[in-house]
Amino acid sequence: MRLPSLPTGLHTDIPMQCLSWPQEGIYRLLLNSLSLDLAENPCEFVVYGNGKAVRDEAALQELLHRLTTLQEDETLLVQSGRPVGVFPTHQTAPRVLMSTAMLVPHWSNWHEFRVLEQKNLTLFGQSTAASWAYIGAQGILQATFETLWQVAKRHFHGTLNGRLVLTSGLGGMGCAQPLAVEMNGGVAIVVEADPDKVRRRLETNHIQAATEDLQLALQLAKEAMSTGQSRTIGLVGNAADVYEAMAHADVHPDIVTDQTSAHDLLGGYVPAGMSLAESRHLRVHNPQSYLAAARETVRRHAKAMLQMAAAGAVVFEYGNHLRGQAAQAGVPEATQLPSFVTLFARDLLCVGITPLRWVALSGDVGDIYLIDRWLLDHYREDERLTTWLQWAEERVHFQGLPARSAWLSRDQQASLLEFLISGVREGVLRAPLAITRDHFAGATMASPHRETEGMPDGSDAIADWPVLNALLTVATGATLVSLQQGGGVGIGYSMHAGMTVVVDGSPASAKRARQTLLGELHLGVLRYAQAGYSAAQDTLTQWHGDEPS
Repeated sequence: MRLPSLPTGLHTDIPMQCLSWPQEGIYRLLLNSLSLDLAENPCEFVVYGNGKAVRDEAALQELLHRLTTLQEDETLLVQSGRPVGVFPTHQTAPRVLMSTAMLVPHWSNWHEFRVLEQKNLTLFGQSTAASWAYIGAQGILQATFETLWQVAKRHFHGTLNGRLVLTSGLGGMGCAQPLAVEMNGGVAIVVEADPDKVRRRLETNHIQAATEDLQLALQLAKEAMSTGQSRTIGLVGNAADVYEAMAHADVHPDIVTDQTSAHDLLGGYVPAGMSLAESRHLRVHNPQSYLAAARETVRRHAKAMLQMAAAGAVVFEYGNHLRGQAAQAGVPEATQLPSFVTLFARDLLCVGITPLRWVALSGDVGDIYLIDRWLLDHYREDERLTTWLQWAEERVHFQGLPARSAWLSRDQQASLLEFLISGVREGVLRAPLAITRDHFAGATMASPHRETEGMPDGSDAIADWPVLNALLTVATGATLVSLQQGGGVGIGYSMHAGMTVVVDGSPASAKRARQTLLGELHLGVLRYAQAGYSAAQDTLTQWHGDEPS
């Protein structure tokens, strides 16, 4: 795979490959998503998990070429990671529109998808992989920090000090868990079947200790809990085996969750009772036997979580479809376990506190630190935000283009955007920025087993909202708009919309950015209000009506 190099530490005279900054920003984000610093398997175009950015090498090269020649009144269409063509539009239209893994509902299942994928007709794009908005482990780290902050606030008097978190998975998403526990003052045991991943997370300081011995892990955890220290331990093993043992151990976890690739039992989840080499061989040569072994492992995994919940632990699914897989494997009571969204995240979303990301297209970390300083100076009374930013500056390793993620209120988003616009225009920031986000809030995602689970009006599976979200961001002038399905929980279980807007300092881009961010925010709260959440209804009233201004 041939990738042009990314800019690092350059000023606004950065050599541009495209005709203007909107196209250039998207060009750099595409390269960034497949860079060696960011992508888990760039040779196979996999950004994280099993999510791909592009279909194949030919598609990548054509996409890069199309972006370099794209005019300011043209739009590039992308179908599941392959360019369709360039069409004349207008200057305020998106420069890139993409649809990924969209199947007719009757055929929207893993079997049909894999048949089409093998014919090279589609790809699985996760969420931010196919929309070229991935910023590395920081994105999920920040969301996990927010989740555990809310857990501590609700259940443990505002801190995880002296508390034990049991979880599993140290892949591209799961590696955020131990850091988020540490940021909240707790102790974590994180189970991972792949010893290479454990070793890698130890080398990158995602975990502080590693072992293959459960008893040693428990001893280390117990010592840290008794002294009030934060400690994170990577434990090589299978989640089902360890969770069963933990259900009967003398050290009881306070919080139990999971971040294995349970959404894809064939491609990502590792069955118990076999080595990694054996599992890889079985996956290729006898996939049906592999799936049967994986389902049995999921069954045991979920049963152990239910046992620990009955013993008093705070147990929840962290969005990987484990409960749904367990129900199909013969544990229907697994669906009684709550989701992190319904327990903790939705309270923030209903009042308009939503995730946002900004990427320094200059490649200069100084741009991100300057924005950090501005936020810390202006919102020093916001303990949640300042705690995150201070930890992020100290512990977050930038992967690829420097970026920052934060959950911000409506007023915080608006004031930050004005700072970014003026910072680019006046040269305080070294180059334009790309503002993007995860696919998370209710109007950007329809996912009955995660983001839209448990809606009061029963609208969990209504997918009009992400479609409307995508249409709205097209109308408001986002630079890139994507509509995808399957992210997070797998094919057939979710539909979601992504967006990116490039802020280049011009009045036109400033207007588009304001319209896009404010429009998305209002639509998200409106979605919750119509579902019956009084907090969202009160928020709209506070915002003087339910129509964007």
